Amino acid sequence: MKQVVLAAYAQGNPKSSDFRIEDVPVPVPGDREVLLRTLYIAVDPLIRFSLDETLLSGASRMELGSVMVGPTVSQVLASNHPDYAPGDYVEGRTGWQEYAVVAPDRSDYRGPPRKLDPALAPVSTALGALGGPGQTAYEGVVNVGRLKAGETIVISAAAGAVGSMAGQIAKALGARAVGIAGGAEKCRGLLELGFDAVADYKAPDFADQLRAALPEGADVYFENVGGDVTMAVLPHLKRGARMPMCGFIAYYGIGMEGPGPDRLPGFYRQIMAKGLEIKGFAGIFAGQKGLDDIAGWMKEGKIRFAESVVDGIESAPEAFASVFSGHAHLGKLLVRVAPEG
Repeated sequence: MKQVVLAAYAQGNPKSSDFRIEDVPVPVPGDREVLLRTLYIAVDPLIRFSLDETLLSGASRMELGSVMVGPTVSQVLASNHPDYAPGDYVEGRTGWQEYAVVAPDRSDYRGPPRKLDPALAPVSTALGALGGPGQTAYEGVVNVGRLKAGETIVISAAAGAVGSMAGQIAKALGARAVGIAGGAEKCRGLLELGFDAVADYKAPDFADQLRAALPEGADVYFENVGGDVTMAVLPHLKRGARMPMCGFIAYYGIGMEGPGPDRLPGFYRQIMAKGLEIKGFAGIFAGQKGLDDIAGWMKEGKIRFAESVVDGIESAPEAFASVFSGHAHLGKLLVRVAPEG
C-alpha cells in the first residue's frame, strides 16, 4: 500500500516536497483490531501546527518519516472486534495511508472510530458538514458568537469547510451572513449557498466591497484568517461585537514574531474603543447537539454540504499545500483514496 510521510519540516507555508510517498505492506489486524480501507482523507489546515521543527502551539510535533496525521473516512475490510463488521463505514484519525489497523479499545482521545450511516448523508460529509468542520462552525456561531436572528455576521475564509458552514448556520438561525473569500468564483459559490453578500479580498476594491456588504456594521466576526483581512474588518464591527477566533491562517507559517510592521497597537485600540469580545477556540466542542441540528437543517434544505474532491493518495501533498496558496476549491477539500463499496 501507499502512505504519505513527513519528509521535511515546513518552512513557512507547506510545499508538496515536504512529503514523501512510500510503499509498505498492508497491515494485518490482531485480536480485537479492525482493518480499514481508506476512502477519503481530509487535508485540514490545522495539521500545519504539527509540522514546525520546534513546537510553537497546538498539536504535538510530528517526527520526520512518520505517517501524516489527519481525519479519514474508511470502510471496514476485516474485523476481529464485535462492534465492527466488514462493510461498515467509519470516521477516525488514521492518517494519510491506503489501509490502517485500529484498536477501538485503545483509541486516542477522540475515542474509537465513529460508525457512519450512509443512508443519512454521503459518508464524505463525516469530514465536513457532519464532522469536525460542521461542529466547529456550529460552536463558533451558536455558542461562542451567540449569534441571534436579525444580527449580521461577517466570516473570513468563508469559502472553506468551516466558513461555508458557518454562513449557512447563520442563515438557518435567521441572521444576515456576509462572506469574505478570494476570487470571483468562490464569491459566486457563496452566494449560491445563500450568503447575503460577499467581498473578494483579492479584488482591488475589496475595501469598497466590504463597506457595501456591511452598511450597518457587523455584530459577530467569525475569524479564520488574520492579517490584512482582519484589519479591514475591524472598523466595521459594532460596539460590543463578538469575535470567535477559529483560525489565523495568514500566520500559520510564522513563528512567535512576524516580519512586521507591528499592528498590535492598532488592534488593541479597536478592542478597547469598541469593547470587543474575543474568544479563541479550536477543536470539536459542539458535540452531538451540533451534529443533530446540522443534520436537521440539511434535511430541511437549509444547509447544503460543499465539497471539492481530488483523486489519488499521491495528490494529498499538493492538495494540502494548496490550502495555503489560495486554491479555487469551495467547501471541504478531500482526497479520494478509493471508491466506496
